[in-house]
Amino acid sequence: MIKGGRVVDPRSGIDDILDVLVERGEIMGIAPQINAENAVTIDASNKVVTPGLIDMHVHFRQPGRHEYKETIRTGSRAAAKGGFTTVVCEPNTVPPIDSKRRIKAVLDIAKSESIVNLYTKECITKGMRGKELVNIEEGVKQGAVAITDDGFPVRSIDLIEAAAKEAARFGIPICPHCEESRLRGRKEALVRRHYNSEAEYIKRDIHVVRDTKCSFHFPHVSLAKSITYIARAKQEGLPVTAEATPHHFTLTEQDATEIGPNAIVNPPLRTARDVEAIKKALHDNIIDVIATDHAPHAYYEKMSNKPPFGIIGVETSLGIVLTYLVQPGILSLNSAIEKMTVNPAKSLNIKRGELRIGMPADITIIDLNREWVVDVNEFESKGRNCPFNGWKLKGRAVMTIVGGRIVMDRGKIYDPPTEDPRLLQQLTLPI
Repeated sequence: MIKGGRVVDPRSGIDDILDVLVERGEIMGIAPQINAENAVTIDASNKVVTPGLIDMHVHFRQPGRHEYKETIRTGSRAAAKGGFTTVVCEPNTVPPIDSKRRIKAVLDIAKSESIVNLYTKECITKGMRGKELVNIEEGVKQGAVAITDDGFPVRSIDLIEAAAKEAARFGIPICPHCEESRLRGRKEALVRRHYNSEAEYIKRDIHVVRDTKCSFHFPHVSLAKSITYIARAKQEGLPVTAEATPHHFTLTEQDATEIGPNAIVNPPLRTARDVEAIKKALHDNIIDVIATDHAPHAYYEKMSNKPPFGIIGVETSLGIVLTYLVQPGILSLNSAIEKMTVNPAKSLNIKRGELRIGMPADITIIDLNREWVVDVNEFESKGRNCPFNGWKLKGRAVMTIVGGRIVMDRGKIYDPPTEDPRLLQQLTLPI
């Protein structure tokens, strides 16, 4: 029994002081003053109880040659500490996830290693080379929930249209990477110009949406111009959604200069005007989802002469959202939770992100008043490439429950998740 918390469930419109009863991994009751004599009680007074947070854009690096950066186990522990009960992995592992065999490999590892729910996307093209489509039907049957050549655009309009027609047949979205990142390593001026081509790729892909009726989800939107095109598509009623990352709505290109390698990311940090446009788009619901693009790298790589792109985020995302969006009034708490729960679930057509009787008991309990300082040395992730190190934040997840089992309690990770009554009895105190 989760007792006396402020239950916020955007899908059902609930925002009230209620009890939540969990049994056999499912939600069995949501009501005031539920009487269940044999239940272990978690006192959630003065806390917020929400659907388990969902991050639909993470890089956990496994399987493949980059497991020294992160693994499914370490990434899932980091996610749990940040309040996430569900994550969706990108397919740009080495080698990439571009076949049913490799999808199966990821999901099999997750069954034994992940302490949170884990889904995966599949590549759009074989090897992410932009030349030949993967077998989308086989990928969907194996469990892929979306397709993307993360890190690379599909430059051929014919190929992206063919992918969209197939994806529409099987009811999954395309999550395109909208910039010419294949040009990295050429002349700097050329690279900079193509890193600003995000909006033009989005404009092109919206034409594809219009022609094929395939759902497109635009990851890590970073430019004001991109938002203009997405807003127009939504006004047309086209099936498009979009996401923003915490670093793109808090940091500017000037911050990148001051912070250094840990702020080198793709898409790059933009101007103050772009940051304000993203915050407004979040407020206006043009941007539907907040996702981290959690991308860990080894310390020595980030400190090298050519640091790779990427920022880690699953352990800081909620705190950044609460401190820099909710507290200033840019988003209501309900809207923020919506963008981190039900909206990503809807974008990917997965049955998560809501508190409803009969649903899996994926629950996050949040202390809005918990003040803390980001310290990368306390992270569960292998990565330390965090631009927010040392920041003071207000608001933090204090408990993460996945399928009715506690995976994080006040910063302590339970791996494997616990149902041990001796441990659970300790939770009758206010968390």
